[in-house]
Amino acid sequence: MGLFLFIIIYKLSYNIGMIYIEQGVINQIVLTLTEVTTVPTPHYLFAFTNEMNTTSSTQLFTTADTSLYPERYNLFVLNEPVDITLLQGQFVYQIYQSSVPYVLPLTIAQSTGVVIEEGRMVVSGPVGTSIYD
Repeated sequence: MGLFLFIIIYKLSYNIGMIYIEQGVINQIVLTLTEVTTVPTPHYLFAFTNEMNTTSSTQLFTTADTSLYPERYNLFVLNEPVDITLLQGQFVYQIYQSSVPYVLPLTIAQSTGVVIEEGRMVVSGPVGTSIYD
């Protein structure tokens, strides 16, 4: 009798990525969300959770996709600290989708509730002049 080996490969239904943000500047975030988006005319909600400060609440952020070629990549602009204020450190981010624009106050309940991308985010600040900065 022959022995058959079945290999099952699971395809994630969301992306895993990395975002770098610098404090005090206008940051561009480039992602590939269209390939996992399941709603028409999508609007995206970013949820940032600080890994080092577990008592802090998740910060929510939304902005328009400004990409000229959204079928290839998605481009978002985050002006820190105008749009949202982030502490230096490491964060976990999750991105949700909605077919209608988000309204204030932002909540995850306004989305489909499905995470379409998650990953890590690093927020860096100005370089100090001594070890005490």
